[in-house]
Amino acid sequence: MAKQKGATKAQLEAVWNFETEVFSERERRGFRCADRLHESGEKIDEVFFAELRQHFGPAEIVELMAVAGAFEFFTRFVDGLRIPVTPQPSQ
Repeated sequence: MAKQKGATKAQLEAVWNFETEVFSERERRGFRCADRLHESGEKIDEVFFAELRQHFGPAEIVELMAVAGAFEFFTRFVDGLRIPVTPQPSQ
């Protein structure tokens, strides 16, 4: 999906190591936000929130946190219900 939205091959390869120059500072800040939110909402402290405001507008911050939070929910929901996310091998 990222490729369809314009991500480069280098970005796709670096997504698990987002602290590289492949991504802009703004993009790295967005990844850091999602990473902190993954750990705990408390990781988004006032200092970090101020840093976010240097790169994102209010609506963008809401969208960033909503998308990151939705993905957190989705994985817990699927795992909790034991819903297979890939096709099961035929027996």
